[in-house]
Amino acid sequence: MIAPRSLANVFGRLVGSVVAVVVALAVVISSLVACDRGASDATIDAKDPAAMRTAMSAIEASLRGARSDEALRIATRLTEVAPQNGEAFELLARAQLARATSATIPEVVRDARIAAAAAYAQAVAFSPPSAGLLNAAGVAAQFSGDAAGAVDYFARAAAIDPSNPQHPLFAGLALLQVERFAEAQQALLVARTLDPHSPWPLVALSGLALHSGDANEALALAREARQLDARNDELRVAEAKALRKLARHDEVLTLLLALPPAAQLTEAITWEIAAAHEALGDNESGAQAWGKWAEISGSAEAAVDAARRWTEAGDPMQAQSWIAVAKQRGWRGASTAK
Repeated sequence: MIAPRSLANVFGRLVGSVVAVVVALAVVISSLVACDRGASDATIDAKDPAAMRTAMSAIEASLRGARSDEALRIATRLTEVAPQNGEAFELLARAQLARATSATIPEVVRDARIAAAAAYAQAVAFSPPSAGLLNAAGVAAQFSGDAAGAVDYFARAAAIDPSNPQHPLFAGLALLQVERFAEAQQALLVARTLDPHSPWPLVALSGLALHSGDANEALALAREARQLDARNDELRVAEAKALRKLARHDEVLTLLLALPPAAQLTEAITWEIAAAHEALGDNESGAQAWGKWAEISGSAEAAVDAARRWTEAGDPMQAQSWIAVAKQRGWRGASTAK
C-alpha cells in the first residue's frame, strides 16, 4: 500500500491537508517529444490520433522533466481542441498538481489544486469507469479542500476495486476530515482487514482514538503500526502525538531525537519536536527546531510559524527576520511579531 503523505497533516491537527498520491496512467512516449516542444500545442489536430498522441507524449515528457508550466500550456490547449477527451483532462489535472507542488505562493498553490480537482472531475465524466482514475480524482479533491467530494470518489473506486485497501484507507481519512467518525472507523477497519501488514490503517485508527479521547489506545495502535515497519521514521509521529496527549513530553523527545538529524527534518517530526520543547517550557529550543524545517521547506506558512515561535521565545529580532522571509516567499499577512 502507498503511504499517504496526508496522514501526518490529518493527525497533526486531526483535520488538515492533503493525500499527495496521484495515480499516473501509463502512456506510450513518442520519440517525437524532445525535438519540437515549442510547436507541440500549436499543431494539435483532435481528428488526428497521431497528433493527439504526440501532444500527450509531450505533456508526459514535460511532467517527467519538472516543466510544469510547459505541461500545463500544452494540456490546456489539448482540452480546448478535444473538450470531451478524458485522457486530455487527466493530463491537465496532473499538470495542475505539478504546478501546485512546485509553487511557493499560497494563492497559486490553492488555485492550482482547485483547478486540478475540476480537471479530474472532467476526466471522470469523459472516461470509462476506472478505480485508478477515481482514486486520483479523490486525491485531487482532497488537495483542493473538498473532502466530501473525495469521500464519494473513493467510495466509487472501492465499488469497482473492492480488494484494494487504498480506497477505504483514503476514504477513512477524508471521512475524518468531514467529522463522520463512525463511518471513518468502519472504512479504516476494512482497510486494515484487506492489508493487515500495512501500518497506515493503524496510524489512522490511532488518530481516531486520540480524537475520541483514548490516548492510551492511540499509543498502543501507533506502536503496533511501528512494529509493522520499524524503518519508517514517519510512523513515529503517531506515537509522538499520543505521548504528547499523555503529557509525556520527555518521551517524545527521546523518541524523535534518536533519529539522525536529517531524518528529523520533516514537517510532522519537526512540529512534534518543537511542541515537546515548548511544552517543557523551552520555547527557544522549540523555535530553533522549527526554524531548521522552515529554512529548508521554502514555505511561507512555515516562516510565519517560525516568527510566532520566536516571538513566544522572547526574541523579536529573530521573529521579524522570519516575517521578512515569509514575505519573500509570498506571504501577504500583517506582521504579528512583537
